[in-house]
Amino acid sequence: MSDGDLRAIFRRNLPKVAWSTIETAAVEPGVPDANGCYNGVEFWVENKRTDAWAVEVKPSQVAWHRLRHSKGGRTFFAVRRQNGSADELYIIRGRYAEQLRQGGIRACPHLVKTEGGPARWSWGAVLDALLRRGEK
Repeated sequence: MSDGDLRAIFRRNLPKVAWSTIETAAVEPGVPDANGCYNGVEFWVENKRTDAWAVEVKPSQVAWHRLRHSKGGRTFFAVRRQNGSADELYIIRGRYAEQLRQGGIRACPHLVKTEGGPARWSWGAVLDALLRRGEK
């Protein structure tokens, strides 16, 4: 469960989003796990899980997010942090991929931090973040 089961959790909790699962590691490394589209807005989400603050981000993922961001794309990391009783979700813009790779969750500004596990996460805030254009 290297992605924290986030692919299935996002589909279940954001059912109005048209989701596509992406599996291209062999032919195009770095492409995120999922592509979503809602009300004409398209976005990409790389799902990660950690039990600490560090997050495993590959150099190819950094390069992909950097290029897509430079072209105006909406890209994100969804990081599930599970540690003891903590079950948190962080939504981080893809433009911070290198900071996430080097310094973990604490090194990046996040658009959303929600706690309490999937049933209690603020799915409205998550969708708003995925749809929002901007630099933060």
